[in-house]
Amino acid sequence: MIYNKEQIDLYLKKMEYNDEIKIDYETLCKLQIAHLTHIPYENIDVLNRKPISLEAQDLFDKMIVKQRGGYCFELNGLYSNLLKSLGFNVTNLAGRFIYQDGNTRMRLHRILKIDIDDKSYISDVGVLSELSRKSLELEAGKVQNDGKCDYKFEYNPKQEGEYILYQRKTKKDWKQIYSFSLEPQLDIDYVLPSFYCESHPNSPFINSMKVARYTEDEHIRFFDGELIFYKDGQVIKIEKVREDKIDDVLKEYFNIVIDNFVKVLV
Repeated sequence: MIYNKEQIDLYLKKMEYNDEIKIDYETLCKLQIAHLTHIPYENIDVLNRKPISLEAQDLFDKMIVKQRGGYCFELNGLYSNLLKSLGFNVTNLAGRFIYQDGNTRMRLHRILKIDIDDKSYISDVGVLSELSRKSLELEAGKVQNDGKCDYKFEYNPKQEGEYILYQRKTKKDWKQIYSFSLEPQLDIDYVLPSFYCESHPNSPFINSMKVARYTEDEHIRFFDGELIFYKDGQVIKIEKVREDKIDDVLKEYFNIVIDNFVKVLV
């Protein structure tokens, strides 16, 4: 779906984006950080057992009109529609998170590839944990820094045609984040994995509230009853949150106001 001028203007206003729109890398990075700092990651509808719609208009109504957030299928879906509406060349991809236990997970992540001139960039506004604040050039072996952490892509030695995104936080070693191929995905391709995330008993989204938002200098996350503050890739403060204070935390730190949501602290 291509958003009309009125919708685009409302979207940009929500993100407090006032710069000129150009189809270039600088603008792409500005849009990404604006999105990360103004539209939070959250799974509150999943906790309420409210079905998640990935329809373009529903995403717009939820996150722009009602000023909510979402998880990766919603956030990167919404952002993809904006970029396409502005004139960017966007390809939706599917990713697989990599964990230290060595077990292979399903592809349960939505990623965006944007082609500008003769270069490709990966842009991702849909991850709970701290990830790159800027779009990353898709070039194997090239170390890139977003002002907080180092990142690089490498070819996946276990799967031909795939890349792996690595992250290196301050004073830490390189860590694999997720793998992905360049096979284009349609919007409908995300319906099944999203349904798994919102309803399967093994889904990590159905039992505890997960909320995150970026600020200019920090990454703030509410998870497992704790409000966690990150800066430069490091935890700087952890606060325990009482159940009766969740409403205040959502409003103060994430700009989310919701009535009658499920309060689960696991």
